[in-house]
Amino acid sequence: MLATAQQVDILIRNGKILDGTGNSWYYADVAVKDGKIVAIGKLTNYTATKTPDAKGLIIAPGFIDVHTHCEGDEKKNPQATNFLLDGVTTVVTGNCGSYNTNLTSYFSLLDSIKLSINIASLVGHNDVRKAIIGTTMRDPNTLALVSDLC
Repeated sequence: MLATAQQVDILIRNGKILDGTGNSWYYADVAVKDGKIVAIGKLTNYTATKTPDAKGLIIAPGFIDVHTHCEGDEKKNPQATNFLLDGVTTVVTGNCGSYNTNLTSYFSLLDSIKLSINIASLVGHNDVRKAIIGTTMRDPNTLALVSDLC
């Protein structure tokens, strides 16, 4: 009995899979439907509108760049081609002690410009310090820190 062919949008054939888990690479096909990976393996019963051959190429999940200074660039270049061409699909901003202090507004803005990558943000220690003790050069009072943060 023949299995029914599964229809997907994209079927990448013959790629060398590096899955990021530390396991050895392997050859496989990758099926994509509605923008999501739906199957990985020897997908002989799948058909697609687009079927690129990845023979000799590597298929890997998007990389995460954990130290970027892209603040402001995301508005000027929402396509984020500088990251995507390097395989980066997620960036972490707010490094080196500064960040967008109103994260709710910042992430609403990112949603409105339909950014092509994912963004996560750290809470900058310099901004936390400034919010609690201002620009005075002194050690923070532990009680003040706790009461202001909680």
